[in-house]
Amino acid sequence: MTTVEEDESPELSPLAARLADVVAASRTGRIGIEVLRGAAHEADPSLAGAPDGRARLRELCDELAGAGVVRLPRVGGTGWDALPRPALPRFVTRVGRPGLVLDPPDVRPATATAWHAQLRWVPAFLRDEDPSDAERALLDGVQRLLVDGGPRDVVAVQERSLRLTGDEQALDALRRGRLFRPGRLTPELLGIRRARWEPITRTVGDGRITLLVENVATWESLADALPADGAVGRVVWGMGNQLSTVLTALADGPGHPGELSYFGDLDVGGLEIARRGAETAETLGLAPLRASTLYTWLLDEGVPQPGSLPVGDVAELTAWLPPVLHEPVAELLGAGERLAQEWLGRELLAEADDLRDLR
Repeated sequence: MTTVEEDESPELSPLAARLADVVAASRTGRIGIEVLRGAAHEADPSLAGAPDGRARLRELCDELAGAGVVRLPRVGGTGWDALPRPALPRFVTRVGRPGLVLDPPDVRPATATAWHAQLRWVPAFLRDEDPSDAERALLDGVQRLLVDGGPRDVVAVQERSLRLTGDEQALDALRRGRLFRPGRLTPELLGIRRARWEPITRTVGDGRITLLVENVATWESLADALPADGAVGRVVWGMGNQLSTVLTALADGPGHPGELSYFGDLDVGGLEIARRGAETAETLGLAPLRASTLYTWLLDEGVPQPGSLPVGDVAELTAWLPPVLHEPVAELLGAGERLAQEWLGRELLAEADDLRDLR
């Protein structure tokens, strides 16, 4: 290694100089903190598990930044892991070190970082299973969490996700995938749980069907009108496009929702909500989400209003409905019209002869 005169290049501590070698050898300009942590632990094993290990790593990052080797993320941005203190950058960006010529060092790739004992399966996963960027980001975050002593409390998934990946939604999606297969990550390891929230629901009787309703006005009218001895035992507000969230809460809540029925607007948006809800119910292991018989009644009683034309194949939108409704609903949508579920309101429900068979 050939260097310029000392007065032209800031002198680094031996460990910081080792990390500068790692930065210079990186194939990308952005270097994750786990790469630096692994190299630091390799060069100085006393860092691993040391009470002040995090603080010493932060000092090394500051030293590299002060020497112009790297640039730290923007203060206050998502590029920082703020807790526990001191804050650590999730990555550094190489900016070069003027006048320094480096021989290529023998640096192990990031996939060979000294992973925490509870992540000993990770190197094989990284080598063999072509992980996505989101999966890599999560594993890096979990490594930081465990090296820093593990979770101090059990928190909502979204809160932990933001700390680990910088994206509050990433973990909720990934925890249904291969990273959470037996022997890999677990909710207990990460200290996560679903946020405690209960859907707005009304028990109307002992019927086996749970009816989910897209809009709150129709939910209230049906909950007031349905008889106690009917097929529907519970009416739940589907909260519009939050249906998947509501279904998840039902799956996690006490008791089992039994058979599931859904009633929403007959328009492009309403049918897309229903389609996604049916997929969520299947993923959660719930009973199939079926179309309520109220849709037939809505076609008979409702007055079409102007709506949006389908962008794609109408058949995909209508596929969730029973076959007998495919053609009339396709005609409705193809004409650029819609039917709001509020046509089946309190007054019409009160005039019905018998609502016991509604499902």
